[in-house]
Amino acid sequence: MSSPTRHKRKSLTNPSADNLETTSISSPWPSSRSSSPANRAMMKRRLRETASQGWPSSASQLLNDFVFVAIKADDVYRQVGEIKSPKELFEKAKGWIATIRDMSFTEDKPDIIIAEIYEVVIRAIFGSNQIERAGLNLELTVLFCRKIFSAEEVARNEVVQHARAFQHIIHAFVVEKRHLSEDLIKQTHQILVKGVPIVEEGEEDVGPEKYGGVYRTVVVGAGTTNFTVPQFVPRKMEEMCAALKEELIEAEHKGTIDPFSVASKYSLEFVQIHPFQDGNGRMCRMILNAILCRYAGVIVPIGEESEERTVYMGIKRRASQEMEGHGEYASFVLGKACPRLREMKKKLTGKRGK
Repeated sequence: MSSPTRHKRKSLTNPSADNLETTSISSPWPSSRSSSPANRAMMKRRLRETASQGWPSSASQLLNDFVFVAIKADDVYRQVGEIKSPKELFEKAKGWIATIRDMSFTEDKPDIIIAEIYEVVIRAIFGSNQIERAGLNLELTVLFCRKIFSAEEVARNEVVQHARAFQHIIHAFVVEKRHLSEDLIKQTHQILVKGVPIVEEGEEDVGPEKYGGVYRTVVVGAGTTNFTVPQFVPRKMEEMCAALKEELIEAEHKGTIDPFSVASKYSLEFVQIHPFQDGNGRMCRMILNAILCRYAGVIVPIGEESEERTVYMGIKRRASQEMEGHGEYASFVLGKACPRLREMKKKLTGKRGK
């Protein structure tokens, strides 16, 4: 969901790779150094190694060996838009995931997976920024993101920081199998907003060092929806992260999970808390995709087209105002995931069609 207050951001008059300014900001978290080219190259290499051991990679958080979690549908799904039969769509997604998981991986298969993941991450970044009315056009988004994922040094802007943040949370949660903790969320948010101050007319600029990775101390709302009041944000975030950790550990012990439902549930809960002063919408979609990447092996781009943005915002608004749970959102996410899973299966098998 987009942030409730449209903060102005200092514009880039000619956003080319040559004229974007770079700012140095100290970080309280050592892992925020992940934005260096050497570390980005390491993260890409480690992701390939992870993919080579099987995909999706849902290794246990308790054990050192790999525990593949079976896909099983929750009963939360609702009809939304053109998705008249979520159950039927879920079975298709489940079949594609099983096909990918059961493949014998040749030397080139991990490269195909990584290429597909990174290309869809670029689309996800573009769509996410479109929802927030931030970032650059598609051509420049592709240019800068590919440079970042190729471990080139690129001056900072919203797109570049978004790519670095995306790579950071995927590496930590999918490759390193870290918990999606408050610290990881704060680290990712700090990377996301690095070099991007909040600018509001008549107000003093809020530097990224003041709000990056820092829970907000101001009240925010959107329309008739009021998000968690500031004094309760830390407790709500602690409860959310603890509940997610417990649910994932239980799923791994049972050996079954519905990744689309879990990802939708917690990304929606995050945005309803709205813990940061800015960047909550982009963070909620990165949380969504981190969970999907680990347990379903897929990234979903949201917001590339105007009509889709309208549908998405309507779903999030109804979820916040009517408090009817995450079923409609889960169906939407499932609908976005299916084409990506089908495309990955086709590329891995070298076949066309179903």
